[in-house]
Amino acid sequence: MANLVEVSEFENHPPAERRLPWTYRPEAATHHALSLRDFVRLLERHKKLIVVTVAAVTISVLVYQLLSPNLYSSSAQVQVQLLDEVGINQADISNRNEVRVVNAVRLYRSRSSAESVVEDLDLLSDPDFRAEVGEFPEEKAAQMHQAINTLLSALTVTSEPSSDLIEVTVTTKSPELSARIANQYPESVAKVRTRRGTEQREELLQSLLAERADREEAARNAKTELAEFRRDARMPFGLGTNENLSYMNQIAAEAASASANSAGSSSRSAVIANAAGLRSTAQATSAAVEQLQRQQATLVAERARLGATFGSNHPDVVRVTSELSSVESALAQQRAQAQAAAQAVANADAAQMREVARSQAAQDAARAGRLQGTLAAVQSQAFQNNENSVRLSELERNDALANAAFSAIVERIEQVRAQMQLEGVNTTVVSPAVANFDRISPEPLKLTLLAMLGSGALAVMMALGLELADGRVRTSAQVARHFGLPTLGMLPRIDSGLSDQIGESPVIQSPQSLFAEAARATYSEMRALRTKSGSQSVLITSPLPNDGKSTVSLTLAAAAKVMGQSVVLVDLDLRAMGLLKNVQSNLDTPDIVDVLSGHASLQSLLDDHSALLKAPDGIDPSVGQSEGPEDEGRIVLLSAKQPVDNPAALLNAQSLRHLLAELKNHFDLLIINAPAALAVRDARAMCDFTDHTLVVSRWGRTTIEQMNATLETLSGRADGVVFDHVDYKEHARRQYGDAIQFYVDASDYYSDTLYAPPSIKDRIMRIFRKRRGLESEMA
Repeated sequence: MANLVEVSEFENHPPAERRLPWTYRPEAATHHALSLRDFVRLLERHKKLIVVTVAAVTISVLVYQLLSPNLYSSSAQVQVQLLDEVGINQADISNRNEVRVVNAVRLYRSRSSAESVVEDLDLLSDPDFRAEVGEFPEEKAAQMHQAINTLLSALTVTSEPSSDLIEVTVTTKSPELSARIANQYPESVAKVRTRRGTEQREELLQSLLAERADREEAARNAKTELAEFRRDARMPFGLGTNENLSYMNQIAAEAASASANSAGSSSRSAVIANAAGLRSTAQATSAAVEQLQRQQATLVAERARLGATFGSNHPDVVRVTSELSSVESALAQQRAQAQAAAQAVANADAAQMREVARSQAAQDAARAGRLQGTLAAVQSQAFQNNENSVRLSELERNDALANAAFSAIVERIEQVRAQMQLEGVNTTVVSPAVANFDRISPEPLKLTLLAMLGSGALAVMMALGLELADGRVRTSAQVARHFGLPTLGMLPRIDSGLSDQIGESPVIQSPQSLFAEAARATYSEMRALRTKSGSQSVLITSPLPNDGKSTVSLTLAAAAKVMGQSVVLVDLDLRAMGLLKNVQSNLDTPDIVDVLSGHASLQSLLDDHSALLKAPDGIDPSVGQSEGPEDEGRIVLLSAKQPVDNPAALLNAQSLRHLLAELKNHFDLLIINAPAALAVRDARAMCDFTDHTLVVSRWGRTTIEQMNATLETLSGRADGVVFDHVDYKEHARRQYGDAIQFYVDASDYYSDTLYAPPSIKDRIMRIFRKRRGLESEMA
């Protein structure tokens, strides 16, 4: 095998690219699409969970359906009285109608309505209903409580949108009982609604009436106090306000007008008295004067006519002249009498006018005096009212508030009385319930199929949830996707653990086994990391202790030996006891503590053949090997026999660098078993002393977060990942789509049985070996 798999020295190969600084990219995992094939593999990985979940749910539902009693339902259609008003906002009416339907549904579902139905139908004494309830408690209140709960669980009240119909459905073991309860519900709900509303409004009305009496008494007291104050302060309505000033201004104006009228009347009476004496009587006449004047004119005309005809001496002319003289004498006498009479009348009129003027002047003077007195009295009263206006305003405010409060309570009482005339939201049975003898439950076939489908969907979601929540690293695809690193190998799990005798390693003892083949493949991938010929140094670490890095280190060393290489295994994890320390303790040679402390020389250790890890009997490392260096086909272990208390003082940089340089000069492969990266920071410092760094991930236990933290601790100085403790059977069952999935098909190539199901004895022994295995795989 060593001759068949020979590692070239890369003399003609160009150097590999230097790795860029590592950066964790969670978006790579986020954007990973789940294909149909991946989904099928996911179902395959969790098929036990899916099958168990579906079987448990389906069988439970089937058993429950088969054991459930027959149930019958009856429904009554109830119509809710809606508002139908014209001339107002129809959208508001529609909203209010929806609220009325919702309120009616809530009322049907209330415990008060259920209690009323129980009482109206006397269901506590009904044998059919008692069979629904089951065992009744002894207390009456507890019986009612249990009956209400049973009735509400059997009741279903539904309403369709934009509909005024409510469907009341009751489901029981008896069709007749379901119909009776469904038909009774509208009547009982109406009683509850009326009783509750009337009681509440009656209580409210009584409290409002009592409050009205109090407010009425308060209004009466306020009015009485205001009236008494006006009476005592002599402040009738209108006084004590701004009207007083207007009233005083009016009186003052009247007084000024009266004074002016008095002065005018006095002047007018004097003028009238003087004017009365200036009246002429020359034109005074009377009826006798006028008659005599007409006779005079007639006689003058007669005399002129006769004189022209007969001459002045004619007897007729003389006669007429004599008559004319008599008439003129009588005319003068009558004219004097008329003038005297006219003068007497004028004197009387003048005296009358003088008296009237004097009387008017006296009247105006008296009125002016009276108004002045009244003005003075009003001014005095106004100043007095001004002092009382503050108290008057306070009393008037109290009176107004008392009246407003009384009016408000009276209006509220009228509203409550008007509401008491209404019955609230009315419902009417439009389709009564009838007994329906077609059972609605159980339905074993339907519900079992639904349970199977539902549980299947639930199981798939559970599997998907477990897959998404599982952050453990199991595949090389995960390593490449999350961290951009290659996976160099996947070492199978050894149930009994790796022996502390190198000769018992499956790589050496069973070279045709699956473990040996995986170890050689991992070794070949590790050697392929070289960019130049010569000795190679590799540091092996892991995120946490017990991840199996000691097992990987010893396995790679054994594979290198089988491949004809000389290898030195340096254990620098000196803090705790482990597999390599157990191997070192079986060797009668100096350990690394002796070498670093100067108690033993490195050359003496290399020349001491007892320091070599022997191959099993019958295997000669030199057989079939090509000519090569003197150290080919051997393993040297350099570890501590006991844990070191202060390894930092022992492993200083200069001495460690010198030791490793010397070892590289004598061996083809230098393997360093470093401490766990997340436990201490030694691994980061040791990366500078080696060509490559490998991180061991324990299959199914190491998480993505742990690997991320490890790579951050190493500052990206990692060249690959090696999986340890890989359960090939479980890995293949999970169908990740990698090479391990098909390892069973290649079983002819391996000498061992490929993971036959362990017996009960093997499982029990595995439990007892678990602790020993953990201790032997410390990191």
